[in-house]
Order: sequence, then structure tokens, then C-alpha cells
Amino acid sequence: MGIDALSPVAPARIRCLLLPSGTITRSRFSTFVERLQQESTVRLGDVSPNTKSQRNMFSPLAFPTGLAIYDMATVNPSSSYLALVPFELYRESLVVIGIADGLNNSHGDEPAAPVSASVNGNGTVQGSSGDFSQITRRLKDHYPRALVHQLFIFDCDARASSSPPDVIFVPSLEHSKTTTMKTIMCDLTALLLVEMTSYAKSLQALPTIETPKSLQDQRSSGDYIYNSNSQLDGNSRPESRISQTPTSRSSSPAADVRHSIPSHMYVAATDDVDERSTSRPPSNGYRTPPTAVDQTNGVPETQQPSVDKERLRRHSRDRVAIQGFGSGSVGERARNKTKGRKGVVLGSLYLLAGRWPDALKELVESATVARSLSDHVWHAKALDYILVCLLICAWAGMDFEIPQICYPLGDKSSPGLGKTSKHNSLNSIPDLTPLKSPNAANRLVSLQNLCNLLPDLVNNILHLYVRAANFTADQLPQISYSESAIRFAKLLTIIENAYGSLDDQGLQLVVLNIDTNTKPTTIPSHFASFPTKAEVAGVLLRALPNSAMEISLDANDRVNILAGIASVLAKLGYHRKKAFIMRELMIILLPALVQSRKDSAAELGVHPAASLSSYELTGNGRGFEEAFGSLHGSVIGIQSFLSLMCKVYGVVLSARAEILMSTGALTDTDYKDEIATSIMEPDSLQSIVGCIIEDASTRSCGDLSLKVDILRLCINVCEALPDLPGVLRFSSDLLKTAGSGIAAGPESRDGSPSLPMEDQARLLSNISRTVSAARKFNFSIADAEYWDDFLIRDIEIIRTSTLKSPSPRKMRQLDIGSTFSSDTKDSPFIYNPFGTKSDSAAVEPLLVVGEEATFSILCQNLFDFDLEIDWISLDTAEGSIETLAKNLMIGPYRTQSIQLLGVPKISGVLRIAGCLVKVKGCRERRFPIFKIPWKSTGEAKFKRLGLSLAVKTTERPISSVSEGAHSHREISKKGPVATTLDIKVIGPQPNVVVKKTSLLQSAIMLLEGETKRFTMTLRNISNTTPMDILSLSFSDSASGILQSALTNKDLSPPELYEIELASYKKETLKWRHEDHGVATKIAPNEDLLLEIEVVGKPGLTYGSTHIDYGYLGVDKTKVKDELFTRQISFPFTITVNSSIDLVRNDFLPFTGDFAWLNQKKKLGSGESAHSTPPDRRSRAASRLTSKPENRFQSLLERLGLGTQGSDHFLLLLDFHNSWPKPLSISVQVREKTTPQEPSPFDLWKRAYTAHEVLQPGQTSRLVLLLPRIFLANPYAPIPSLNSTTKRQFIHSSSTAFDNETERTAREAFWLREEILKLMRASWTEDATGRTGQIELRTLRLTARMVDAIKLEEVGIDLAVSADSTSESDSENTCPVTQLARSLFRVPVDAFLTLSATVTNRLQTPIYPLLRLQPSLRNQPYNVALDLGRKFAFNGLMQQALSLLQPGESQEVQLGVVFLVSGEFEIRASVEEIRIWKGHTTKKEDGGGDASDPGMSRLLERTERRAWQSREPCIVHAVGDA
Repeated sequence: MGIDALSPVAPARIRCLLLPSGTITRSRFSTFVERLQQESTVRLGDVSPNTKSQRNMFSPLAFPTGLAIYDMATVNPSSSYLALVPFELYRESLVVIGIADGLNNSHGDEPAAPVSASVNGNGTVQGSSGDFSQITRRLKDHYPRALVHQLFIFDCDARASSSPPDVIFVPSLEHSKTTTMKTIMCDLTALLLVEMTSYAKSLQALPTIETPKSLQDQRSSGDYIYNSNSQLDGNSRPESRISQTPTSRSSSPAADVRHSIPSHMYVAATDDVDERSTSRPPSNGYRTPPTAVDQTNGVPETQQPSVDKERLRRHSRDRVAIQGFGSGSVGERARNKTKGRKGVVLGSLYLLAGRWPDALKELVESATVARSLSDHVWHAKALDYILVCLLICAWAGMDFEIPQICYPLGDKSSPGLGKTSKHNSLNSIPDLTPLKSPNAANRLVSLQNLCNLLPDLVNNILHLYVRAANFTADQLPQISYSESAIRFAKLLTIIENAYGSLDDQGLQLVVLNIDTNTKPTTIPSHFASFPTKAEVAGVLLRALPNSAMEISLDANDRVNILAGIASVLAKLGYHRKKAFIMRELMIILLPALVQSRKDSAAELGVHPAASLSSYELTGNGRGFEEAFGSLHGSVIGIQSFLSLMCKVYGVVLSARAEILMSTGALTDTDYKDEIATSIMEPDSLQSIVGCIIEDASTRSCGDLSLKVDILRLCINVCEALPDLPGVLRFSSDLLKTAGSGIAAGPESRDGSPSLPMEDQARLLSNISRTVSAARKFNFSIADAEYWDDFLIRDIEIIRTSTLKSPSPRKMRQLDIGSTFSSDTKDSPFIYNPFGTKSDSAAVEPLLVVGEEATFSILCQNLFDFDLEIDWISLDTAEGSIETLAKNLMIGPYRTQSIQLLGVPKISGVLRIAGCLVKVKGCRERRFPIFKIPWKSTGEAKFKRLGLSLAVKTTERPISSVSEGAHSHREISKKGPVATTLDIKVIGPQPNVVVKKTSLLQSAIMLLEGETKRFTMTLRNISNTTPMDILSLSFSDSASGILQSALTNKDLSPPELYEIELASYKKETLKWRHEDHGVATKIAPNEDLLLEIEVVGKPGLTYGSTHIDYGYLGVDKTKVKDELFTRQISFPFTITVNSSIDLVRNDFLPFTGDFAWLNQKKKLGSGESAHSTPPDRRSRAASRLTSKPENRFQSLLERLGLGTQGSDHFLLLLDFHNSWPKPLSISVQVREKTTPQEPSPFDLWKRAYTAHEVLQPGQTSRLVLLLPRIFLANPYAPIPSLNSTTKRQFIHSSSTAFDNETERTAREAFWLREEILKLMRASWTEDATGRTGQIELRTLRLTARMVDAIKLEEVGIDLAVSADSTSESDSENTCPVTQLARSLFRVPVDAFLTLSATVTNRLQTPIYPLLRLQPSLRNQPYNVALDLGRKFAFNGLMQQALSLLQPGESQEVQLGVVFLVSGEFEIRASVEEIRIWKGHTTKKEDGGGDASDPGMSRLLERTERRAWQSREPCIVHAVGDA
């Protein structure tokens, strides 16, 4: 990897400027630069020392293990960088090397530059190959601040005797030895170290060193003075604020010492300058010879310029008047501050020279002085250099100790260090062990201590910079602060990625920028205390200049800062933040590119605002390819850069595979193969669906407005370059990203794009203009990529002829085995969700050979502009068809049908997979058929956010153990389903039409419940083909309503039963064919008569008869495969008017006294209570119910005399006449069927009937008397009438499930079914004779009605009789008189017997417990139960009975005596003692195939039950009169 300009150890690198000189090509210059970069590190032990003792301050012998690290640069630093010198010496190019080609001709692919002796605008020095002295002289004149100026002539034999001292000849690679370049770099380093001595002495002679300011501050304060040869390119640097009057180098006495010292550094030294300001290099036991600097105090007098005191006083900025002397005076503080700053500069020189121990010593001392004097900026800079020294020492393998000055002020000791420091806090010099005998243990401890201290040290340095901002004179320029924050953040990032450790690999990355891509396998415990990535990012983002500081930075500085921040964010994994910084970087670069585009347009003579002005090249001898070829490499790099930024923002890219492969983002070989397949076949179905899924994942992350802004920025950049493919690609990507990316449905409201209509039109126009320009210059990529993959939504067949397309049928669907298909019990619906499922998932369309067909193509355009289609044709995977349409237009934001004509040529299968479409301005491509609406639903569980949504994940993490044995399985995402249209071509078929019908104007009128018939005649108009297949089906509006209701999942089981009953058992239309021998064949030109029956139902408005016919030509029994039929339909209008409506109903309990009285009369007459013949009862009922006043007389006389029992209830029915004519209604009620009785059909003959005539609009109530009903199994499951679906009904899903609610619903359902079996009603219009049935299934039951209808499971009858064992005189007692079934009159003080009869009507035995509760009638509760001295009994009021079998009764007697007169009320209850555990078979009333044993067991009562007597026994106790 190359040298990083923002490396954490950048202050330790010597900046070396490399410039092309003479005639040299770009490729040769790059080769020579690469040779120099390979030897950028020079060991001081290999450098020859200077023999002059006065100029060996930086002698390599003082620290031979040190290294001089060069930063080979080809661009001179900007003026803002040079303004930081001497605060940051590493920013200045101390060495300038001119590189010349010794072959003196062009060896590359570029033409040779003209030879001249001048400096061009890029800083390149050019001159004659024979006059090298002139070239070096111009280097010195143009770069006077550099310490060393050399000219390297490559690929030339060495001629040391004849060459000037500033010229070095470098042989070619073939003639070079291994140490040739190393020797040259050592000689260069020796010369540099010598010049650095004079440079350091010049700096020490300065009266003061001020903190650098930004260029804007210097200009505003008037301190920014340019040299006479200052140029706009920034190669010359402004004068420093140290001296206002620059002095020429030639006139300076110091010119004999060093010829390259900047002229502004030569100022006079006064007596006020501290002679001890010159620091001596430490010996520390090293074998370093004494230097001239050690033996002198400051600069020698012979070398100091003679300047009088008045001039010094005029130019010195630090001279102030003082009133006293001493260490605390203002002058002393100023001198100490200057001394500290000089020490920092000297330490940086030692750091650049590779003398790290000397640099560390100087920096520690200077940092201590700066801290004591609150010189925050220089204190922070000294700490920065100390950190660099420690990192360099660690990288060199040396043992070191962290100075105390690096620790916070509150921490005076160094916890965790390997050894205790022996220096105090003000004079702590680290102990450095040479590289020869390093202590590995101490080095590792020191490294870890440095890692632990690093966050606090970095924060302290940045905090000191911030604190310095409070002082105007010491405010640090923004460029220095930002780059320092970036370097620190980069160092923290390297350590954080290594889990808080800094090993040899990390040090290689820090110093040499060599990344081994290895991470520790284990996470150390101390990593928890290291700053997190977010905290490191916080340090990094402090480098961003605020709005006030951005004014002081030029474009180059801002670009460098943003590029450094983006680089560190990428290493942290913060790609979104990195993309944001990259966006800001492009915003800064865009104006420069636009200006370049305008300049190019101006040169070509076109309008500067033209977007594609760079392409408007006229016939000037240069073609487009030649103009574009020089920019090809940069264009490809810019596209990769822009694509990477777009991908981070979640932009939907059209060229995903090419971009990922070019950027190297893919490393998986298998995935690369998949991408390569997609590139080779971009229009394959797999590739298109995969791209749609990937686009949906990308579209789900990121902010849409940011994506649009990014793409607009990319388009502007590509236009400014110029880059036609980039303009087309990013314009298409903008439309694709702004689009919804869905296959819109009929009710979709989120399909519109997120761009204004004007922007969409502008993009489309830009694509058209760009395509025109690209085709003009014969560019290879002249078309854009279409932005919507869902262009084709559906393809259908539209028949243009009168003949209907044949349809495939199965034998069982047409019921070919029987003569008439309507004899089957299939559903009358064309589509029945509860019917038998078809074997095929979809019906294939059919075509007949030679018959023309029209294809309707449904196209989708979700954008707000017209879409122009050059041409479109069908894409067939099998078969052949000729279709083509040209110059079509699809309107904005719609789905529009396009029709194509085609005629099949041969029989067989025709499979249409999609369309081949050429959209204007876009390339020709294949579009599959996406018929089903689709949109990305996202992930059900949000386990990934942001950029991770676009990354392929696995179903679960794969461990390292199973990684080799099991491959990663990607999570499957459900994408859109592409469909195909399969068409089968068959032979000729007959043609049948409806000739005539008996309906006038195809309409029929009925009343509700009325039945009518009509006829229709079919005719075969074919001349050759007969018809031998006939099948009828029907559809109507009522069936459609029922079909829609069946799809409701919230229906309760009773409601669903009613809908199924109306659908399957009560057909609206039916084919009546009593003669089963009628022929179903129709010969050519023959007729067939059909009879259809229609039943009036509510909601019936239209009906249709569908006739399927065809021709087999063989025996029907031999047909096994599917056959093909055509269908004709006869629709007709149905008008159904209201007739009689059941508006309300009610159920009331009825007393049993009438039955008891009838039984008593029959017993008194000597006849049996059940001896009345049924025929007599029926005739009497029919005869008497015709009169209203005698309506109930006959019924009441019959109660209790039949087999139905004595318990009845009243049914109240309110009927309303909605027809404008009088209607007569009849309601029949029959007796309940018993095994001994005849069938229900016979019982209707002797059922009693209630008649009523209703006038128009009249509502009348009929009162009916029905026997109470007992259900053996009231909780039987509600059956399903459609047995083919085998649907099980558990409970209603519309309400919360509750066992008691479900029991009540099922019991009410079965009671209602039993009631409907006993009743039927009809109406008759006497004037016309029309008749119909009245629908009684609108009966509804409530809980109160259920109690009135049902018989109790356990019956309890109470009776009072005289005591048969009583011996009292009968003359003194009055007998017991029964006034009603439960009403008795008894004497007072008489011995009576209370009888309680318990009857078990259940199907299981019970263990009953009888409880009797007497009380006073019509009294409050507390008074009613006070029976003392009022009622006496002999026995137990609560007693257990023996096991009571099903249908068995037990009687319990109790002796009682009523002591006082009054009314008494006796109630009884029966409770189960324990539950019967035996097995029993329950009868499910209502039948049905559906069963739910699970729910039945759930509804079974597991608790003990209790029953109450239905009516109490009332006793009137009468005393003696």
C-alpha cells in the first residue's frame, strides 16, 4: 500500500518533492518514482557522517539504529500547509528532487514534451539535457525553502567526475546492484542531515516563534506577505510573521554556512536572546562525538548579521516594557515560552532525522515548559510529537517508557508500567533501550500501557487545541486541528479493530501502511475499557470544520479533510457516515468540474450552460473516441466511486453486477459465477427476479430524498466530466430509485414515483438527448436501461369472431355418462369454493386452427410521462405466431392494453413467456409476465437495519466446526411470480346458437316463493359437424350473493348452514326433463327444445343459462382424457316482487291445565285419554279453524288426548302482505313423528291448518300451538351440507369462544330445526290462482324462547293427596281437591301425602338427590321460609334416590300437615350426587356428515348438574268455616 498522507506517524516523515525534469514521459516518470518509493526508509547506521564538526548536530552516529522515513510526493503542498511551518515542519518539502530521463527520448505511449528551461504551471522543471546545472539552479530559485535540491538522471551511467555536485546519475535496473538505490538514498540523507543543522541553528536564533494562523486571519491582519516570485499555484510560500523585512540570501553572512536557508530566517541576535536556548543532544551513554552545537552557545558571532538596536527594536514584536526582573516577570515568561516553542521545533527536527531519543528528550522538556506557561497549542503539539516518537520506537522494536507528561495532571504516577520511573514530573526522560538487546516483556507491557493511555492522551491533546481557541493569538488553524483529529482517530481505529491491542502487525499498519488483514482470534479482557467505535467516530467527526471555520479553508483543504474522514469511517465500518462525507466531498468538487466544463464549452464556441457541450465536437480532425480515450481511466474510477457512494445510500443500481465486480466488493467465487451468469444473460427470468428482490431490499433502506439528491449529484458529475454512459446509467437509476418498484394492483395507491412531474420529464428528455449524442459519435453503449421490470403485466386472448373459444372439460364435469347433466347433485355455480377442486390449477385458453385471435397485452407505466414504444412482439418459448406492433404510446400513470393480431398455423401447444420490447431511448430487452400484483413486504422480524438489508444473510450463523461440512444457505425471499400463457390449438368444432325462447324480451316476473317455467330452442348452424355433447349450468344474482357470503370467514355455523341450504338444496334455476330418453345430439341444421324452471327468491335480478356443447366423434364411454367444448349463454332478466313476509315471531309458554282437564273429562267418561282416532282429530281441526272465534276451541279440547303429551307452547307469527293484491295464507302444523306413527308425509294429511286473508299492506298474527320438544343431544355439531369439503365447524369465530355460548347456539339451532319440521306455509292469490311458498326459516330464537320450547332433561311432578294410612274420622276431615294440574285445596290439620315424581329423559343414568322446599306464597323471603307452627312434615326434605335409568321414573312420598290456613308453595329440585362414568352412544339430532369429537368432548358438562321443577305445587289450606 502507498504512503498515507494522514498517517498517525506523518510528523516523522521527511517530505520529498519529486518533479519531472527535461524530456520525460508520464509512464517513465511513474516508473522512476516507484523505484525511489521502494527505498523510502533509510537506516542512519548506513549514512556516512559529515566530517565537519560544526554541521553534525544531527549526526547519524548519535543513534545508528534510527530510521529516516521519506514521503515521496509529486505535488507541492498548498500555501495553507506551508503557513504552518515551523509549527509543523513535516508539511514542508525539505528535499526537492528533479527526475530526468537519461535516454533523452520517449519510451512510453505518450508524446515527448518539448525541452525548455522554464517552470510550467504544474511545477514541472524542464530544461536541456546538457545543461543540468541550469535545471538545479531553477529548482533552487523556485523552491528556496527546501534544504536539499538534487537532480536524479535515471537510466544513465554514473559520471561522478564530470557531474555537478547536485546531479546524481542512476543506472538502469539491468545495470544496478541491490544496494545501488539504497546507497543513493543514504547519500541524499547525509546531505539532508547536514543542512538540517544550519536550519536548526537558524530557528534557534529567532527571537520568537508565534503560533501559526489561517491564511484568512493573516490576510485580514496584514501579516500575509508574499514573495516577489509568488505564484497562484502555491509553490512559493508567504513570509512568516517573525520578520517584516525579508533579507536576501546572497547578502547574508550566513550564506557561507548553508545556501538553502530561507531568507526571512536571517535576523539579528541580541543580548536578550537566551544563550542556553540551544539544546544539546543527549549523550545517554551513546558513542556520539561532540558537535559544534554542544560547544557553542547559540549561533557564532561571525555568522550573526550586524543590525543596530534601533532596527531590532523596530522589527521585534515581542519586546515589551517591563518594570522588574525575576522569574515571574513578563519578559521572563515570554523568553521561557519562546524557549519551549523552540524546543518543540527542534524535537520535530530530531524526529524527522531519525534521532528519536533526542527528539523525545527535547519534546518532554518543551512540553513541560509549555504546560507550566499555559501555552496550550505548543503543549498539545509536543504531546502529539511524543506520541509519534513512542509509536516509532515501538515499531522499531525498542523498549520505551511513557513520559509522565503524557499522563493527566491528576495522575502523577504511571500505574501499570513495567518499572517505576526514576524521574520527577518536570524532568522525566524516557529510558530507551537500543534495538540490539530489546526487552520483549517490557516492550509488550509498554505497548499495552500506551494503548490504555492513548484515549486520554488523544482527548487531552484535542482539548488543549480547543482551549487555545479562547486566546485569539494562539488559535490553531482549522487544517492543522482537523488533520490531527483524523490521525488520532485513525490510530484509535487500528487499535480498536485489533480488540484494544497494538502488536507488530498493527505497528506495520501505523507506520508503513501495510495491512495484513489479520485480527486476533480472542478478545482480551481489557478491550471492554477501550473506546467503542462510536466514541472513536466522535473523535473523528471533531475534524469536521464548522460553518465559521470553512471560510478559512480552500477547496483543496476541505477535500483533503473530508477524504481523510471518509477513509477512517470506512475502516470503522460506518459506511453511511462515510457516504455522507463522500457526498459533501462531491459537492465541493462539482463546482470545479462545472467550471471546467464551461471553459471547455467556451473553447468550442458553444453555450457554457449546455449539459453535453463537451460532446459537441465538430470536424476538427479529432474524433470522439480520441477525446474520450484520455479520460477513460478516470471515468471508470469516478463511476466506481459514485456507485460505491450510491450503494451505501441504498440507491437502486441498474448495473449492479458490473459495479460489484469492478470495485472488488465480491470475494465469494460462487457468487461471482452467479453474477457472471447474470451478465451473460441479463434478460433471463432468474436474473430479472433476482434483481427485483435485490432492488426491493435496497429500496427498503435509506432515505428517499437523500437517494434522489445523490443521484442528481452523480448525473451532474458525469455531465461535467463528460461521461455519456454515466449520464444514461444514473438517469435510469434515478427513475428506478424514485419509482415504487411494485406490480400495482387494481386498488394500489402507492405506485406513483417520488419525483415531481417536471423532474421526470426532464430526466426522460435528458436520456433522449444523451442517446442522440452517443449515437452521433458511434458510442458502444448508446441506450439506457429501462427502469421498470414490471412493464408487461398480463397477456390475454380476445376473440374477434362471433365464435367463442373452446374450453377444456373433464368427463365428470359434464356428466357425459347420463343423458342430462342436471340430474347430478353438483352445485349450480360456475365457481363453487366448496365444490370438488379441479385437477388443473388454471384453464388453458384454446385456439382453433385458422381462426384469427387478438392478444391483449397489459402494460404498466407508473410514471407521469408518456412512454414511447418503438416496437413490441410476443416472446414464445414454444410454438410460432406472427405478431408485431410499432410506434405505440402508453399514457402516464396507468395500465394500458395493447392489442396484437395473430393466427395460429398448426395445432399443438403455443407458450408465450413474455414480450420483446424496444422502448425509445432504451435497449431492446425481454420482459416476463408479472400478472399477480406484488410489492415487497419486508422482513417479519427486524433483525437487520440499514445497509445490512442489502447484504445476503444465512438462515443461522454457521460455526467454524460445521463451516466446511455445510454450505451457507441463503434466506429465501419471496419475489414476484412470473407467469406464462399456454395456448392449445385444436381441430374444428360445431357452432350452436339459441334460436328462440318463450320469454318475451328475455324477462320473467315472479313473486317470492313462486315457481315458473320457460322453454328455449337450440339450433346447430354448422353444416358439417354435429353436436354430441350437451351440458347445462346456471348462474344468477342470488347465487352470486350467496357465493360471496360463503367466503366470509366470520360466519357462525348456523349462518353458514343457512347459506349452504339455500345454495345446494334450494336451486333457483333447474333443467326440467321428465323424459330421460330425449336425445342430446343435434345434427347439422337441427333443433333441440329445453325447459327451464325458475324459483322466485329475494335479491334475484338476473339469471343466465350456460350451455356447453362440443363434438367427440367417438363413444362417450371411451373418452378418458379431457375434451373441449364451446359455451353459449342465454341471459335473461328476473323481477322478483315481495309477497308474504314473516316479519316477527315469538314463543310463549302454555299452561298444562287444559291437557289435565281434558284427561280428567275422558277419565270421567270412561274413555282412554288417547283413544281419539287421528282421522277424527284431523277433520275436527280442519273444520273448526276456519272460523276465528272457534280457532282454538278444537285445539284446546284435544290437548293431552294424543301421544304428544300435555306440555305445549304458543307460537306467534306475524305475516305482512307486501303485494298490492289480497293474498290468502295457510299455515299447517303436524304432530311430531314417533316410531309408532306413520311417516311425516302422511301426517301432513291430518295436520291442522290456520288460514288468513291479508289485504295489501296488512300485517296479521297467527297463533299456533305446538308440543314442547325434547332434544336427546342438544349439543350435537351443526352439520355441513357440502360433504366434499369435509369442513368441520367448531364454533363461531366472530365472537370470543365460550363453552356456554356454544352450547346455547347449538341447542337453539336444533330446536329451530325441529320446529321447522312441524310447520309449512304457503300463499295463494285467489284472483289469478298464483301460488307460492312462504319462507319460514327466518324464525329466530332467544334464550327466553328456548326455555319455553324445550322439555327439561329431568321432569319433576308434585302432587298432594290424602294420607291413605290416616285413622282419623273421615267425617271430620274434608277431602283433597285438585283444582288444576299443580293447584290443590286441602283442609287444615289433616294428614296428607306429598308425592314427588322424578323422570329421567336423558340417555344416561343419573344419581339424583331430591330437595323439597315449602314456603308461604306471596310473602317476603324471610317470612315465606318461617314455617314454624305453620307446616309440619314427617320425613326428610332432602334425600338421595337410587340410580335412575334413562326413561325411568321414581316417586317419593312425604307426610305433611298444614297447621294454619293460607296459600303454600312447594318447589322441588334434583341435583346429581355424582357423574355417571359409564359409556353411552349419543344420538346427534339433525344428522349430517360433519362431526367434531374434540368440540363435543369440550362441551360435555363435567360438573354436577341440577334441575328445578318447571312449575311449583300450590296448596290452598282451608280451615273450618
